[in-house]
Amino acid sequence: MHELELRVDIGDDAPADQLDRQVRALFQDLRRLGALRVERGTRPAPAGSMAGAGHDIAVLVLSGVFSAATLKAVGNVVIAYVNRSKARAVEWEFDGNKGSFTALSAKDQQTLVDVVSARIAAGAAAGDATDEAEETDGGAPARTAGRD
Repeated sequence: MHELELRVDIGDDAPADQLDRQVRALFQDLRRLGALRVERGTRPAPAGSMAGAGHDIAVLVLSGVFSAATLKAVGNVVIAYVNRSKARAVEWEFDGNKGSFTALSAKDQQTLVDVVSARIAAGAAAGDATDEAEETDGGAPARTAGRD
């Protein structure tokens, strides 16, 4: 399962409660899509601390089955969110590839769709390569397939 990380940027001088409200709004918008699992981001506890992992209030993590249509829908939601909110940008990261959504980021939206689609296709091709090495018969029992 793949993960897409979104980080909301509303400016360095913004209070934490305003950032939290902004991220919650995007969280709810993305959950309404129903296509992916949406969770708040976490960060490891400081070194030497006895605390567990904490939440990173600026980060949302999307996981599930990514398709070009799903990514286009996510992009549309994020761009609409940036246009109506006080967020300056929403940065994304997927398997080491990064970009950002701004009010006019159709190019970055397409880059996100291309990067994730290529990564998923590469993973599927690797899975297909191992499947092609084996002779398949649609799951028929050995006796039916004449292999006994």
